[in-house]
Amino acid sequence: RKFLMYKVEAKQGNIIINKAVIGKIILEAIGQFKGRIWISNHKGKIVNLKQRWGTSDGTDYMYIAMGEKGLDVRVNIVIRFGTSIGMVTEQLIHDIKYDIERLTGIEANSIAIVVTGLISKQITRRNIEVKG
Repeated sequence: RKFLMYKVEAKQGNIIINKAVIGKIILEAIGQFKGRIWISNHKGKIVNLKQRWGTSDGTDYMYIAMGEKGLDVRVNIVIRFGTSIGMVTEQLIHDIKYDIERLTGIEANSIAIVVTGLISKQITRRNIEVKG
């Protein structure tokens, strides 16, 4: 049950939300930037999200945990050079928090976006963390 994140028992039945759901919400938020940002590992290497079972949720490269105050998320990204770090991180934090709470009903306690690098022709290493 390592993928189980959240379970609510109700009269009508159980509601179960797993990490893949949260991963998909995060990937949707990243997808809106249309190739200007990518998921990376903690060292700044862009990860190739191979599709498993017809879909990729990216959770192997994200920290997603349920804490006492709600969901804690940390995502490493690489940004295309010339894209505003402040704009991207602020928008991602807002969208991820809003969509998690709206779509799952789970409180988003902390969302951290770590900019591990900038890419032009080559990746320039960075370690910039923005929390919301």
